[in-house]
Amino acid sequence: MLPRIGITGSVFLHKGLGTRRTFLNEPYVVGIRDAGGLPLVLTPAHEGESLRAHYELLDGLLLTGGEDVEPDRYGEPVRCPTVESVPERDRLEFRLCEWALADGLPVLAICRGIQVLNVALGGTLYQDLPTEWRDRPGDVAHDQSKATPPVPRVQPSHVVTVLPGSFLGDLIGEGEHRVNSMHHQGIKALAPRLFPVGYAPDGLIEAVEANDPAPSAFLVGVQWHPEELALGGDPASRRLFDAFVTAAAKRAR
Repeated sequence: MLPRIGITGSVFLHKGLGTRRTFLNEPYVVGIRDAGGLPLVLTPAHEGESLRAHYELLDGLLLTGGEDVEPDRYGEPVRCPTVESVPERDRLEFRLCEWALADGLPVLAICRGIQVLNVALGGTLYQDLPTEWRDRPGDVAHDQSKATPPVPRVQPSHVVTVLPGSFLGDLIGEGEHRVNSMHHQGIKALAPRLFPVGYAPDGLIEAVEANDPAPSAFLVGVQWHPEELALGGDPASRRLFDAFVTAAAKRAR
């Protein structure tokens, strides 16, 4: 049996059609498929007993990128006009995250996903890096889509340093990795249950794992988009997906 990986999607109002549309960037599905997993898409339309029934099928959970976490989730008002949230997506992912962490389900959290994970465990976020972290060292462009010209999503744009001796370092290699970057928020106060294992040159936390690995066979969050880099042939990104699906497969036996 292929390990079943839940992948979170989002929703928006399609004004032209006059209906709501569920969506998910395809590279997440491809990344899980190519690593030998069975992708199962979970959307904000899954609620109550339906959501729990879908969760019971899962061997792993992939929290994907996308909109901003509601600041109210970490006790702050909206301070920046760039904040765009989807409350029903927050409800979906925070509930799934709660269940997965309680059960020790393997979790891979990407971009928004690392932010959801951090907030779910008691951390906070920079609502907008350009305006809230003006005194950060260096000049790291955290959103390569706004470069001139824009850098394609499958190409890296800055370096992340992965700490030696970390679980993530064992998976993809310690030291410097060239990664892509498409976000305007980031971890501010780190949740107590998480340990920082990857940093951008300006000091922003770009990768986390569990402080205590015992409750979970796999708990990794990254701020970049390995699903896109894997499409471009990046070996480290493929190893990350392979390791995640392998951890899920062990649970499925």
